[in-house]
Amino acid sequence: MKLLSSKSLSKKSLASLLFLLAISINNTAFANEEETTDPVVLGEKAHNSHCVKCHTDEVYTRKNRFVKSIDALSKQVVRCRDGNDVPWFDEDTDAVVQFLNKKYYRF
Repeated sequence: MKLLSSKSLSKKSLASLLFLLAISINNTAFANEEETTDPVVLGEKAHNSHCVKCHTDEVYTRKNRFVKSIDALSKQVVRCRDGNDVPWFDEDTDAVVQFLNKKYYRF
């Protein structure tokens, strides 16, 4: 059986390490592709996780809705969040407002 030299072993170890590093970077890049920072997308996820527990989309599309401005929409989302102890940060709340505005209100 032939023994490997230290140079050969080091090169093989380095090659293995680089291979594992490449796989790790590839997996991280793939995971980041699935994550988004688009507030509308994040707002939709937050909306679907919490808002639909209390009401349907009809509340946004009814003819006699009382939300008539982006400021009123923001205040209503905050009222719903606070009244239902929804664990959102301000960024989450803003994202829900952006989602609702883009999908339903268009202020």
